[in-house]
Amino acid sequence: MKVSVPLSKLSHEMNAISGVVPGKTTMPILSTVLISAEKGEFTISATDLDISVTSKVMGNISREGKIAAPAKKIAEIVKSLAGDEVVLDAEGERLTVACGKSRFVVNARNADDFPKLPRQESKTTFSIDPEIIGELAQKTIYSVSTDLTRPALCGVLWEVDRKGIAMISTDGHRLAKVEIATDLGNVQKMDVIVPPKALGTLRTYSEGEKEVRISVGENSISFDMKETTIYSRLLEGPFPNYQRVIPTKNDKELIVSRSALAEATKRVSILSDSLTRQVVFSIAKDKLTLNVSTQELGEAREEIEASFSGEPMDVGYNANYVLDILRTIDAEEIAFLLDRPDNAGLVKPSSDGGNLKQICIIMPLRIS
Repeated sequence: MKVSVPLSKLSHEMNAISGVVPGKTTMPILSTVLISAEKGEFTISATDLDISVTSKVMGNISREGKIAAPAKKIAEIVKSLAGDEVVLDAEGERLTVACGKSRFVVNARNADDFPKLPRQESKTTFSIDPEIIGELAQKTIYSVSTDLTRPALCGVLWEVDRKGIAMISTDGHRLAKVEIATDLGNVQKMDVIVPPKALGTLRTYSEGEKEVRISVGENSISFDMKETTIYSRLLEGPFPNYQRVIPTKNDKELIVSRSALAEATKRVSILSDSLTRQVVFSIAKDKLTLNVSTQELGEAREEIEASFSGEPMDVGYNANYVLDILRTIDAEEIAFLLDRPDNAGLVKPSSDGGNLKQICIIMPLRIS
């Protein structure tokens, strides 16, 4: 194989695909990328056996062939190069990388050792603006569980029908749901659980794309763009009945500036307990006071303007959980809908977001 590739293109592709290559693996072949020049197309592929990516790269093919090369080292080499064109020349199990006056010869692997890239039989397919998927993912991915004993919670639930798409995630301490109304055509109604790494990979590759074609199979999902195809396994369900934990009787409304609350929470949480990160919200009719008190570190207190429709109350929250929620809300004012200090609170933008609706649930802490 011998291919000449623009350095800027190769650098971009190696940087993007490195996110798919596993950092640690018991299978050394998974730490490689498959570099292929066949049937007039130059492609770079990577897989961790759960997620696979194949990208077409613009290049001039002098000799067809393929090789599995160490992803990290190739990425480091390409990043260090100065010039316009890179020549990749594979002979046997050695890959030569040349650019300008620089020349590297890298020990590689036979391409036949690289795992076979998956093929998918799709049950339903639809096309959508990748910015929509990216926004929904950004607003839900923070509350995905990392508890591997509950695999269904380690992904984002997608609820799809012809009227739009909703994404839901929860780790048991908080829940995020965001939905958007958009015409998806004659799509089959479905619920699937998508791993967060697949969503992150899609966001990396979809920058500048106008449309992504999403196909769902029996236990897999694929994303097709102009030059890139991403394949991912779906997580096994069922996802818990999240509707049961969404509060329906929270009629006490706290309205507060999102930016003011975020800054105040960051400041007072400096002295919060390192384990619970507890910040006490002391809520009154026209103000919200944030209090932190730890025996080892000391105390912090800050008041911000707010309006509250109920009787004064104190509620404890994990500061990190509050900040995670605030980062995902675009509105300047947010609404906390509360019931009792020991019941879940519902957080959402204070004003209607048009065709995008967002709610976040956060469980309180017992005030210490």
